[in-house]
Amino acid sequence: MRKQPAVVVAAFALILALAGCVGIPSSGGVQVGPIVNDPDNAEVEFVVSGPQDDATQDEILAGFMQAVRAPQSNFAIARLFFTKEMAGSWDPDAGTLIRSGIATTTIADAPDTLAYTVTTGALVDNRGRYTEPPPAAQTLTFSFAQENGQWRISDAPPGIILSRSSFNLVFDERSLYFFDQSYRYLVPEVRWFAKRSNITRDTVSALLAGPSDWLAQAGVTAFPQATTLESVSVQSAQAIVDLSKEVIDSTPVARDQMRQQLVATLGIANVVISVGGTELATPAASGSDAIIPTVDSAALVGTDTAFGFNGGGGIANVPGLSNQVVAAQPTAATLSQDKSAAVILAADGVSLASAGANAVTLLDGRAGLIRPSIDPLGYVWSARGASAASLLTIEADRTEHTLQSGLPDDSSIVSMAVSRDGARLLVYLATPVGPRLAVAGIIRQDGVPVRLGQLFDLPTPQGAPVDATWVDDKSVATLSGAGVITLVEIGGPTLPLGQLDGAVSIAGGTAGTDGLRVLSDGEVWRSQGTGWVPTGIAATLLATKQ
Repeated sequence: MRKQPAVVVAAFALILALAGCVGIPSSGGVQVGPIVNDPDNAEVEFVVSGPQDDATQDEILAGFMQAVRAPQSNFAIARLFFTKEMAGSWDPDAGTLIRSGIATTTIADAPDTLAYTVTTGALVDNRGRYTEPPPAAQTLTFSFAQENGQWRISDAPPGIILSRSSFNLVFDERSLYFFDQSYRYLVPEVRWFAKRSNITRDTVSALLAGPSDWLAQAGVTAFPQATTLESVSVQSAQAIVDLSKEVIDSTPVARDQMRQQLVATLGIANVVISVGGTELATPAASGSDAIIPTVDSAALVGTDTAFGFNGGGGIANVPGLSNQVVAAQPTAATLSQDKSAAVILAADGVSLASAGANAVTLLDGRAGLIRPSIDPLGYVWSARGASAASLLTIEADRTEHTLQSGLPDDSSIVSMAVSRDGARLLVYLATPVGPRLAVAGIIRQDGVPVRLGQLFDLPTPQGAPVDATWVDDKSVATLSGAGVITLVEIGGPTLPLGQLDGAVSIAGGTAGTDGLRVLSDGEVWRSQGTGWVPTGIAATLLATKQ
């Protein structure tokens, strides 16, 4: 009999940070105290209290752990637990450690010192970037001194420590938007910032600092180098962003592109750029605005006799393509963003179906190829599964381009997919030490992909890699051994999505997890609630929609 849909284990395992950080844990219940209210985030209220009279060192440390949940006024209440000197030097923004499980407190070797031991679940660095390193125990020390007859923390590591649940309350996710190299698409990078009155300033400052190293060159910015933020205010659905003088000499096109980045990053349609308080004209000079590409929600499937989008009780052909694809009898297919081409994998290799052509054109006849991908500029990406270093790109006229991929020679490539903005490549590798999931920026010259940027490793589910797909511009999903399905946000949470026995491929669509489809035993399944349910669609292949 058919197995029952597996239950989703709804557990968050977060994160993204490129630098180690240390800080102060939180544990125990919230003490009743004054409400710290952030006027820019009125919906967020944290109830914490300062130190109690005659509190012991243990009580001071425990109270401090709770107080770091209130970031308003630059963690003003948390600083009350410090000596005056320490309160002025402590840097809570140095980084955040998200602990896993319960922290323990012990007496350290030095006098008036406590040791706090936690297991690292995730990290956020001082630029808001967040990663999930392998879990590891870390011990932090806190020294105490008497001030006015009361114990206070006299020495502590920079940064803070939060439980996973507290992190979700204290921090907010923001997407910084850059351009692909053609300036046709907006490319996001997820960051995390503490919820306080200057969160908008933190967000814009991070945008001006540019993308992380792994995305640099593939994700570009219109802001001149060394541009800094003087001030930012949001009133009546309008953002006024005052920048340093570097932007004064920018062209009208560049000013318009700066505006587009700010609009997408802040989520506010009306953005005014100024310098020294004087508005800087930003005419719509670059033509149409860059876009965040989306795809059809319907599943794209193939059978022995049909290829197209499922809907209305049948499979609707893709005009000019379906007959070619069916005739080639593919085992995998990817449809271009404009639906004018499809790249397929069949017995003879990788071929291209073009609208209006009579038959597919063989592009790559090497043995052992995996499912190909196609980017928005029409370049076909093809690789032999046995060698991750075999990746190359091919034009419709069969012109091949070698690619400096940087992928490890001793690894096989199980799955790859170009993002819909054409700026990033998702790879799912089988390596001698286990599976590896990563993204890399695509660096081009005159549109031609010439190399990949550094690999940015994502949390990788256990089990043999089977398939991976883009869900949206910020998230991917994986299918691993025994049908385990996982949602991975690039720079955000990892969410298990249950298990579906016999699953062989996965494809993303609009509406987040609701748009995910999985092929298992010749049937397409979709996510619903806490499990997976059949759609009633029979198929031999589940195609990818660019």
